[in-house]
Amino acid sequence: MREIVGQLPRLLWVSLLCVLLMGVYCYVLTINDIIPLAGKKAPSFVIVLLAQVYLAKNWVGANRGASVHFLKLFLFQYIFVFITALIGALSLYYFYESASGLAVLQDYIRLSVHELGQYKDVIIKQEGKEYYFQLMQGIQGINAFSIARDEFSQKLFLAFLPNLLISLYYKQ
Repeated sequence: MREIVGQLPRLLWVSLLCVLLMGVYCYVLTINDIIPLAGKKAPSFVIVLLAQVYLAKNWVGANRGASVHFLKLFLFQYIFVFITALIGALSLYYFYESASGLAVLQDYIRLSVHELGQYKDVIIKQEGKEYYFQLMQGIQGINAFSIARDEFSQKLFLAFLPNLLISLYYKQ
């Protein structure tokens, strides 16, 4: 366990770098008139995945000859993902609470409501009025907290299988 605690500064720096790269990715989308929410933000998980591989490979490489238990490597990566998810969620929360973030969020909600309105008849026919109104309320209820909560929970949930596979690959 001391090995993991000794790696915390490195995990923090790599997490900050990942969040910075995810911010750059979102900025590139924004300047190309793409709102970086919903599925458009999901490819940023690749940045976290690449960092996980880098960290696992370097930690195992630094401990060559010594046995690195699968669970230690799994925990090591999950601590990294947790730190990254926490920093990313806080960053998104404070961005979407700012004036420029609120403008992006309001634009996203306006476009989503407009798009949902285009498919209103089809949705009501297939799923019913209640479902359509729940969708509409869900879209209108998007705020900085809900975006941050989704960022945090999605990073943790999506990391499980890659953590497992990377840990199995790099264990000794």
